[in-house]
Amino acid sequence: MTTTAVLDRDAIARTTMARDPFAWGLVADSLPGDSVRRRLAAEFPSEGFTLTERAGGTAAGKGYRTWNLTLVQGGVPLPEGMRRLTPLWQGLVASLLDDGYPAAVAEATGRNLGGCLLEVRAVRYGSGSWIDPHTDRADKIVTQTWYFNEGWRPEWSGALRILRSPAVDDVAAEILPGLTDSVLLVPSPHSWHTVMPVAERAEQDRRVLLVHFVAEEHPTW
Repeated sequence: MTTTAVLDRDAIARTTMARDPFAWGLVADSLPGDSVRRRLAAEFPSEGFTLTERAGGTAAGKGYRTWNLTLVQGGVPLPEGMRRLTPLWQGLVASLLDDGYPAAVAEATGRNLGGCLLEVRAVRYGSGSWIDPHTDRADKIVTQTWYFNEGWRPEWSGALRILRSPAVDDVAAEILPGLTDSVLLVPSPHSWHTVMPVAERAEQDRRVLLVHFVAEEHPTW
């Protein structure tokens, strides 16, 4: 399958970004076709993940518990991660590394992504996994998150919450994992968001592809 069939860049480019409480957008159907999305969900990588965790409420920063598999670091595919992928998933990662992808994200967000390097991770959130409210580092210019869960139930929790403040219940929008949508976020000092803990009774891991456009020079707000 060609990379252009894996990622619909036009769907990303025409995304309407919200401005309240910060710049973010819900991207519809950037992975074209139900059959492609279902195959990507079924073929989501299952091996090679590393647990990263930090207790919440510490002086060290946000708390989190996630399982991560790095696929691209500094704009370069990592053989150890890429070998865990099926051909369809390798095609998706290749399409992210194509020049057309950052051009589409730049058109949607209005951010200059020249000089940014791509970081790509597959992430699994098992039961009890979460990320505390945070705004992302200043060197993350744009992030995009895709979900690969079919039939996710609201009672399993695990939603991405767009927040108006650091308070976890100060919710502007809530996005449950699914197959049809992804989310663009433009980090700023006010871009508070969180991932709610996945419920113990959840019958699936929350499965995510996380993309960061990272500035080579480290800006500050």
